[in-house]
Amino acid sequence: MQLYDPKKIVAPTSGWFNPKEKKRLALMIILALVIVGAIVTMRMNVENRTDAHLEAATAAREQTLPTEVNVPKIDIASIEAAAADERPEQRVVLPGPVLEAGFAASSVIFEGVYSVLGGRELTPQITAEILQAPKAHRGQLLRVRCFVEDMRELANPESADRPRYFVRGHLDDGTPVFFAAQNIVGLAPVPGDYVRMDGLFVRAHREEVAGAWIEAPLFIGPRMYESYARIEPVTEVSAHTFRFVNDDSVQNGIEGLDQESYWALVSYVKNLKPDQIDWETTPILDNRTISSIFADGTPWRGKPVRIPVALMLDVWKQSQPENPLREEFMLEGWIGRGDWLGQAKVARFVAPFAEVPEGMEKYVVGRAFFYKNLAYTPKNGGAAIAPFFVMQSLEEFVPPDSAGLRQMTYVVAGSLLAIGIGIFITLRRDKRSRDALEAELLRRRRERRQKLVPAAKP
Repeated sequence: MQLYDPKKIVAPTSGWFNPKEKKRLALMIILALVIVGAIVTMRMNVENRTDAHLEAATAAREQTLPTEVNVPKIDIASIEAAAADERPEQRVVLPGPVLEAGFAASSVIFEGVYSVLGGRELTPQITAEILQAPKAHRGQLLRVRCFVEDMRELANPESADRPRYFVRGHLDDGTPVFFAAQNIVGLAPVPGDYVRMDGLFVRAHREEVAGAWIEAPLFIGPRMYESYARIEPVTEVSAHTFRFVNDDSVQNGIEGLDQESYWALVSYVKNLKPDQIDWETTPILDNRTISSIFADGTPWRGKPVRIPVALMLDVWKQSQPENPLREEFMLEGWIGRGDWLGQAKVARFVAPFAEVPEGMEKYVVGRAFFYKNLAYTPKNGGAAIAPFFVMQSLEEFVPPDSAGLRQMTYVVAGSLLAIGIGIFITLRRDKRSRDALEAELLRRRRERRQKLVPAAKP
């Protein structure tokens, strides 16, 4: 009886792995490649989105159309012909022709042409230069800001019921100045008020005041505005600074901004020293903080807060009205957070920046000082209240994905490599054990076959 077929007894297979092991190893390698490919694809998508964002921002800037201003021409010749200020005695009399020439030439002046016409702020130095050479400065556009000492009406030949106004005043340092304006925007000033007028220099003028002669440039312009004397940089604020500030509400009414305290806070924020505030210990504007502010802003007035990651709802560069800081533009905007669950779901802000920083389209972080709960008109009409802040810093929120993702890639790749090496070593060890076992079984089979074959013969 033959128990073994010698033809079916074979030696162990050659090579490192048998077919079944090769399939397992191939599947593991494919899985590792899929994981690595997913990580690489993720990184490429992040970089592509960043590149697309930058390209879109660049394209938007390139496509911005320049603003064109139709620059008016100033009729300097007509002003020069009527000036009559060559000799000191001529400067005492204010002739009608120079007034009419000045009003006619200055009628084309408005905010949009101030820069293109070379408008400058009147200073004591410019005043002295004008008086030394009036003809060389005739028809130049100057912005006059001054205290009013006296104002009188001038007859208007075109309309008897619409008088013009002649003002004697002085600059912040006391330098005298004269100007005439066609209209007053707002309330008529009284002695001691501070005003602004953009006008053309027409002539040197003299007047006797309290027994003394005053000589100063005379400017003529279309409009006179209420203004504010320049203030020194504010380095400290306290509860006394905001003594006249009240939160807007339905119960207490709407008061708007108290100009003195508001611009004091803007100046304080603008001139804040880097180490003046310990920002690490200041409150975070989370739901609890903003709810407390919305309930009663008095304890928070002028206090610093940290803005966590917030959604930038809107931001724009806004021209500013007359103010004691001479700020022509500031940023204004709205932010919001999903965890602000109370009535104050959004917050309004201003920032003393001249331009919108890069990357302000979506998520931002910042540092700010609370001013008051301020009323506003929502898009759907009516009235609403929102906390109002002055931003000290405003930055784009950049998620920590680049460095973290790169490190994660290295960790995963290293782990996969270690796993692959471990699998290879384990399979190699198992193969050697299997080969040894198969060789031992083959040897025993051969020995048994050699013993069984003679016994099977008749």
